[in-house]
Amino acid sequence: GDAAARPAAADLMVKDMVLRCVYQLVQAAATHIRSGWKAVLNVAQIAARDPHDQIAEMGFHIARECAQHHGPQMWALSAVPVTVDGEAVEVVAVTGLEYFHELIDCLSEFAVGTAAARRPRFALGAIDTVCVAGAALGAQVMQHSAFVEDAPVALDDQPLYRVWTPVLRALFAVVMHTDDLEVRTRALDAFYRVVMTHGAHFSPLLWAHVLRTLVFPMFADLRDPSASRRFATVDDLELWFSTTLIKALRHVIALYSAYYPRQLSLSIMTEVLELLVLCIAQPSEVLGKVGTLCLHDMIRANYAKWDARAWTLVCDTLARLFNWSQPRELFSVAGAAVTDAEANGQSAKSMPVIVPQVRRGVDPTHASNRPSPLRTGGSGVDMLPSTGEETPSPGTANGDTDSEVNGNVANIEAIATPTLLLLPRANAAPDAKPDYVYITLKCILQLLLIQTVGELFGIDVETGAPLADSAANDLYGHMSAHHLFVLLDCLDQSRAFAHRFNANHTVRRKLVEMGVMPTMPSLLKQETGSVLMELHILQHMHADAVGVSFAKGRGLSMVAERQTVVEEVDDRLSQLVQHVVLQYLGRNSADAKRRVVSMANRLDASTTEAKKRMVMTAAWRPSILAVLSYILRTKRSTNEKLPFQAVVSRLWRDLVEIVGVAVDAGDRDVVGVVQQIMNAVEI
Repeated sequence: GDAAARPAAADLMVKDMVLRCVYQLVQAAATHIRSGWKAVLNVAQIAARDPHDQIAEMGFHIARECAQHHGPQMWALSAVPVTVDGEAVEVVAVTGLEYFHELIDCLSEFAVGTAAARRPRFALGAIDTVCVAGAALGAQVMQHSAFVEDAPVALDDQPLYRVWTPVLRALFAVVMHTDDLEVRTRALDAFYRVVMTHGAHFSPLLWAHVLRTLVFPMFADLRDPSASRRFATVDDLELWFSTTLIKALRHVIALYSAYYPRQLSLSIMTEVLELLVLCIAQPSEVLGKVGTLCLHDMIRANYAKWDARAWTLVCDTLARLFNWSQPRELFSVAGAAVTDAEANGQSAKSMPVIVPQVRRGVDPTHASNRPSPLRTGGSGVDMLPSTGEETPSPGTANGDTDSEVNGNVANIEAIATPTLLLLPRANAAPDAKPDYVYITLKCILQLLLIQTVGELFGIDVETGAPLADSAANDLYGHMSAHHLFVLLDCLDQSRAFAHRFNANHTVRRKLVEMGVMPTMPSLLKQETGSVLMELHILQHMHADAVGVSFAKGRGLSMVAERQTVVEEVDDRLSQLVQHVVLQYLGRNSADAKRRVVSMANRLDASTTEAKKRMVMTAAWRPSILAVLSYILRTKRSTNEKLPFQAVVSRLWRDLVEIVGVAVDAGDRDVVGVVQQIMNAVEI
């Protein structure tokens, strides 16, 4: 044993002596090393792999000494001519650049090498040192008299490309191949700090290179998680995303917001939006929430900078997500027919782009639905226990369900994925139905998208109350009528789909009988949320056109544009108001008589029928309040196309019934608005 130990000890002493000699040589004779820098850095790199910590530490000190104090001795700058379109252009060249690359490789060994996992302290120090070395050489390059930021030279001839590419690649490697969370987070933050800080000097070619070869590939595992060795289950994917890629995604949005459109093109914006779609379209509610939140942040931070082309990209992206996440499987799994518009809107494996045209009438050709598990914590479909009685009463036909009645509301709205769950869940129930999981994800995404639209326009889609957000009206003012109609089509198809499903008791009952759904499902939240947002947008467009705008200072050009589509808006708004009134009154059609709850049931609030009416009345209360409040607002209009008396006369009978329903529900707000309308009528 002693004989074997002595050679090891002797070997350790030799290594230590060699490293100390090299360290002293660097400190004392750096100006004379010249071509010996490669050997010095190779010694330090080999030391990083040594099993003895003291040897690795000596090697790290050598590498750090070279990076922090001896850059000018390792490389020098000069101006060299390159030919561009037949003309000579001077660019900055780095003599000894190979030593800079050797230095980055040496430090990378400490950060992500074979022994780096055992030495996180050295890994963290190496990450910081890589950034210091890059910043020092980058500053030298930009201070050189021959440096020109916008020099029309090839990417390989750009000095900043030669400086920052190895630095960013080293940090990228740490992010992608290190298991230590602290080290990975430090590298991720350093990567985006470098790009954010120095990106102002990047050429468009360098920006495209960095984004397409380093930034976007960080998310490559999301394109096909089942093909990645990194993830065995959805839970592994969520862990990686929650610890690393959430930050990365937010950094991407921050980069885009800081540099668009000055240095980032419309094609880069397209790729950023595709990245968000990729994140949202994962088989995970967590990823769907994060993706939609980042999409919201991107729109909120940049809407004022977008032109018509950029808005078209954004609205098309929303339309694709709305269309794709429409839970058509609720019908197809049950063997029910899907309408032509719904069938053509989406397949489970594709996300078509929809660019609707401004037209008259309501045309539900786009899907839209997104409640907010971000705030409510629910899924998209309300799961309701069956009471045994399945006669489509007016209450249940309009979205009321027994599960809501009993307070057992489990929304099942979730996100869709290109394939039906690419990865299994580690803790999934053994009897979990794939159809149920898939449909639930799509329903959740519908609600998330509706909530995102609501937050963008400053409206709580559950209560109709305005959010504390002063930018909502400003965002609306930056959108053209065409782009608003894209969102309206999405919302309208979401409403129409949810209403059709809620009214189809045969399909809902069959889903339970087949074991796809554990209890009676409903899309009431989807229907009421999409209606509320559709009302909000249409009322603002209508108000601008007829002179009763919700916000002061509307530009003449915007008012004129809204006036060109006032008939389209009026048609849509009229149909939507009729729908809201019918649902609030519990009617199936305009010709049907309102179902009158008996006095006994009114007094006995415990009856199932009374509970159903209470649920429906509460669900449609925000929408009916929005309708009535806007009718009262039109009293101020001087536009001959919108006579207040005519509006009230069309709803006069309904107003009386609305008061009755509101009184039954004890809703003083609705009663008060109706009284104001009646008092304003000129008899």
